[in-house]
Amino acid sequence: MKLSLTISAPGSRFAPIMLQGDYLEMIREAHRLGYETVELHIRDPKTIDADAMARTLDELGMKVSTIGTGQAYVDDRIYFTSTDPEVSAAAVQRIKDHVRLATKLGAAVIIGTIKGPLPGDPEEDQGALARAAKCLAECADFAAQHNVELTLEAINRYETNFLNTAAEAVEFLRGLDRPNVGLHLDTFHMNIEEVDLAQTIRDCRHYLFHIHLADSNRWPPGYGHLDFESVLKALKDIQYGRYMAIESLPRPNPQEGARRGREYIQGLLEEL
Repeated sequence: MKLSLTISAPGSRFAPIMLQGDYLEMIREAHRLGYETVELHIRDPKTIDADAMARTLDELGMKVSTIGTGQAYVDDRIYFTSTDPEVSAAAVQRIKDHVRLATKLGAAVIIGTIKGPLPGDPEEDQGALARAAKCLAECADFAAQHNVELTLEAINRYETNFLNTAAEAVEFLRGLDRPNVGLHLDTFHMNIEEVDLAQTIRDCRHYLFHIHLADSNRWPPGYGHLDFESVLKALKDIQYGRYMAIESLPRPNPQEGARRGREYIQGLLEEL
């Protein structure tokens, strides 16, 4: 299991991103804080100098685990379930742009809020589900051509009404039937939606591609009341060998939270 740190361009101070600023500077800062891997949250990949980023990563001996895409929904309001074909097409195109960047950086691409919400009416929901599946299938097939994996995130009910639980996301993945698309869990969301975090991880062992770590208060691990020992034990039991990314509020400040979060998780891993 490898630990990654979330980075984005400057944005809302309420966003659950540990380091915000110039990407190259923040990659260097993550390295200084003891990380070998970063997760980049990027609104529009076309604004990124991929060659310069790759050079910086190589110089530091660092990697990119995953690329977050949620800002496309939050800032640009493009998403898969939209009834407007131009909006859903723009969302698909944005993910394809992320895939192209991921190819250069050796990363996976996260499908989170960009999947969009459901209308809330049973009949209309079926159409939205079909649109989401069609869009994600197109993205998955494009990603497969580039040897890129996608991770479908289960997000709690207070942020979306679509795929809140691990079981719902797994059912959707089964219907999608694309081997390069897997489940993405987040301990903050799981704490709201799941009865037993460790058992959920074990139940989803064949689908799990990525996991975000944040404590019960969405601060970095170790600042709340979540039982991370049992979470990490479950990940070890299923022989999870992929990335874990600290995606949390930058509290008490970005540097201290990132440092202590890493030390806390690494300390628990050493005791397993």
